[in-house]
Amino acid sequence: MSSKVVLRANAKINLTLDILGKRSDNYHDIQGYVAFLELCDELIISRSEKLSVSFENPFYEKISTTSNTIIKLHSYLSGYFPNLYQYKVNVKKNIPVSAGLGGGSCDAAAFMRYIIRDSKINMDEIDTQSLAKNVGADIPCCLKSKPSYISGIGEIIEDVKLRSAYFCILVNPHIPVSTKKIYEMIGVKKSEAVHMQNFLQKPSIDHIINGKNDFEDIIAQDYPLIREIIGFIAGTEGCIFARMTGSGPTCFGLFSKQDEMLRCQNDLEKKYPKFWIMATKLLN
Repeated sequence: MSSKVVLRANAKINLTLDILGKRSDNYHDIQGYVAFLELCDELIISRSEKLSVSFENPFYEKISTTSNTIIKLHSYLSGYFPNLYQYKVNVKKNIPVSAGLGGGSCDAAAFMRYIIRDSKINMDEIDTQSLAKNVGADIPCCLKSKPSYISGIGEIIEDVKLRSAYFCILVNPHIPVSTKKIYEMIGVKKSEAVHMQNFLQKPSIDHIINGKNDFEDIIAQDYPLIREIIGFIAGTEGCIFARMTGSGPTCFGLFSKQDEMLRCQNDLEKKYPKFWIMATKLLN
């Protein structure tokens, strides 16, 4: 292995997200489609005498260098593999923090993929449900980093194939969102509302359009700006659909044509000059 490597940690969006109810272990069962973006954080990794993590972070939210998902992951894997190498990790943040884009989980997953190669670890020795519970529910799907259908608490993953390439506009209005709080506000789904009944391995865009994000209405009750942004994106020429991703507050819109997405970006930057706005593309 080289002394220093550079890794890409691609951002995640929830194309659909159903929260089905709370389990006896206090986690929530979820179901939905996820995809990954060209937008990514960059990790520079080298072996070291002790584990250290630093961040180049241009965003408002602070990230602890002593308590973060990367350190949590290394500690968890050390329980399985006591002789795990130590590393120096520097993360250049391009994915906003606490934005519903899975940044921390994507970083940890990229780090984990590297550790697996560097230490020749057999993934069969790692319980993915335990990984999801003890490190982060998004990490199992972020390890795959490709379009998937997720269920359970996020650890049950089925590959899907999106039929076309899509361009994606992202808007983060810097609203403080408590994931714990909105999970407490979510209701229990009735069985007939379970999206899994309509799961397709090759979902059409109409199938995804007919889905939803259960968190969207909850957050919009306190922050009507979310509905405003989604409505603005959805009303742009060429937008296929617009939605909020994850527990928010980032909103997104999908386009089949790059020039239409870029016009939307230009209009958004004029209307919301203080928001974080990014044009990117879905990985497929």
